[in-house]
Amino acid sequence: MSEIHPENYSHLRNLLFERIAVNLPDDKAYLAEARLHSLAREYTSGDINALIEKACNDPEDELRCQLIEAMAINETYFFRDPIFNESFTEHMLPNLMERRRKERSLKIWSAACSTGQEPYSIAMLLEDRFPELREWDVQIVASDFSRKSLSKARSGRYSLTEMNRGLPARFMALYFEQDGLEWQVKKPIRDKVDFQSINLIQQWPEELPAFDIILLRNVLIYFSLADRNLVLSKMRRQARHDGYLLLGAAENLEKCSGFKPVQASKYGSFFQPT
Repeated sequence: MSEIHPENYSHLRNLLFERIAVNLPDDKAYLAEARLHSLAREYTSGDINALIEKACNDPEDELRCQLIEAMAINETYFFRDPIFNESFTEHMLPNLMERRRKERSLKIWSAACSTGQEPYSIAMLLEDRFPELREWDVQIVASDFSRKSLSKARSGRYSLTEMNRGLPARFMALYFEQDGLEWQVKKPIRDKVDFQSINLIQQWPEELPAFDIILLRNVLIYFSLADRNLVLSKMRRQARHDGYLLLGAAENLEKCSGFKPVQASKYGSFFQPT
């Protein structure tokens, strides 16, 4: 595997920061070498420097997009951390259902859904634990900037290794069907999730609704303080006044405004708009 020249690594860092606000440390070139290895083999016979140079000069922008997607961290799995501990199922959802009982509407946004395990976990949980919601207008929007991740998410197809990461055996039997060496989310669950292409630091679609619950887990830790505040200010405008924002276990809103803490645990932090 070739080593990235400092100049090319600088170009790569600038590209990531410009497109997805990820601030890649100056001493992590080895990570880039590992993540770009497959793409370099496909386009430049394994030469990572040639890959970066080719991407930077790509007039169609296609290779730059592939480069950024290859560098993105797509770590996810079903019922991660777990996100659906008692705070979610015994506090957040029951409270919202009581407050929304007249309108019978609930809108949830998985704002960095990667390959789809998080929004499908939400859909399965609501189907299993909250049958009353079957008669409600429930919208689950799931978004990511990565076209490759969204394509996999929409297909709802996962390997056995992915299935074994966090998915209860009962849910696997209820909500998946085997297709060859993969398992696919059954269509009624797939149909509950609306996947959209959204880059959090760029312009958002105007038709996004106001959400009751927003999951923005393990994303802000990669952003600068300025970009965190930018995204959170947009999230504040997109959240209903009594809704919830969920962050990852390693994230907090210190030095950021617009939300107040409601509850925090080892599984993640919960906030409401101020």
